[in-house]
Amino acid sequence: MVFEISDSLTEALRSAGSLGVVTGAGISAASGIPTYRGQGGIYDDPEEGDRTVEALSAPTLRDDPDRTWRAIKDLALAARSATPNAGHHALVALEQRFDRFVLLTQNVDGLHEAAGSQNVIDIHGNLRRTTCQACAAIGAEPDWDGIDGAPRCSCGGLLRPDVVLFEEMLPPDKVARLYAELVGAPPEVVIAVGTTAMFPYICEPVHAARLAGGTTVEINPEQTPLSDVVSYRLAGAADAILPALVDALWT
Repeated sequence: MVFEISDSLTEALRSAGSLGVVTGAGISAASGIPTYRGQGGIYDDPEEGDRTVEALSAPTLRDDPDRTWRAIKDLALAARSATPNAGHHALVALEQRFDRFVLLTQNVDGLHEAAGSQNVIDIHGNLRRTTCQACAAIGAEPDWDGIDGAPRCSCGGLLRPDVVLFEEMLPPDKVARLYAELVGAPPEVVIAVGTTAMFPYICEPVHAARLAGGTTVEINPEQTPLSDVVSYRLAGAADAILPALVDALWT
């Protein structure tokens, strides 16, 4: 897929002091983690998608936690075997360049942190953490190989993966950070990468930057609700385009 990084986009990035980035499953596709929606996504098969959604829901965690943990294990094993790709590493380089940088991710794979990104809002949580439903203790990533059901905390309470399940609210502290850092005070440039932009809170940083007169960019091989509103649209894979953006800034 051919893309072109224009001189005007490069100049907008060079002159900006702040950058916000919103990432979805597309940025991790090159690491071997399947996307959820879009071509080749987990939800492309309606029956399989429905089963996955049901297993990864709050009611199932309550009524049949073993089923939820088995479904989570499949995702976690894929994430564990994955390593950050060139797109993740490019975002680390961009964070080091800007005075203010914030990264909002929908992904729960932990690859941004593994690559070295620092100011990350993992709005949907992180598979590499657990929380106890009894004592609220935060724990490290469990031994996925040994899991065949819901594990327990040392206090005896059931553990849950530190991720937002279907039919659950987003964590209030992370929502507050999102609105404080990306909507209330929009960065001068906001880039949406590999997200289908299906949720309002994912689109809001782009709209806020646009209303404030900032530069907005979409990196995605497919059309999304953001495609017609951004300043620049780069059609292609994140692991190719983000490194090219970094190269353009440094040359």
